[in-house]
Amino acid sequence: IRAVVRQYLVNNPDVLREALDSLAERAESERWERAKSDSRDFSIGPADAPIVIVEFFDYRCGYCHAALEWVTDVSRTRNDVRIVLKEFPILSEESMQASRAAIAAMPQGRYWQFHQALMGFRGDLTTQRIDQIARESGIDVPRMRRAMTSEAITQVLQDNRALAIDMDNTATPLFIINGEMVPGFDRARLDARLREATREVRERRQAQR
Repeated sequence: IRAVVRQYLVNNPDVLREALDSLAERAESERWERAKSDSRDFSIGPADAPIVIVEFFDYRCGYCHAALEWVTDVSRTRNDVRIVLKEFPILSEESMQASRAAIAAMPQGRYWQFHQALMGFRGDLTTQRIDQIARESGIDVPRMRRAMTSEAITQVLQDNRALAIDMDNTATPLFIINGEMVPGFDRARLDARLREATREVRERRQAQR
């Protein structure tokens, strides 16, 4: 049987290419599903939004700081978009501490305010500064600090890193809009991809009528 299959593939190499392409597409689809559907991540926008934007970011990343205005604008103006924020601290120990603090504060219901404040801050994110920003964001700092070293938070960060590596991503920011990656912060490219995703959704809906 092995010899017959081998000879068939030799005689029909397109079958093998199709199988490999199908396998790659399935793997990419699975990675996208993992990126957009992790309930541990903070997201803003309708749960059933037809357009999903995932951002991998680091609080010490200058381009992530620059992207904050675009992310905030989209969250305010588009009710057909859900934004998923994935903590990906890779630049420094300050990055790691800030991400742990943000995740630890999530149960207090002030993550978005804290995230915007951290991302908008220019300077060293020392322990004292993180606590100050958290306090100004309405967060119970002692409660946040108690949660920061939990295994659950460690697992979130490890899983985010593993997913980023699986996507061949080692930098921030990385945006993924309905499955298509847009690395770095290029507002024109992001706007173009968002328009494209909007058109794809509209065409899909028209085809279903």
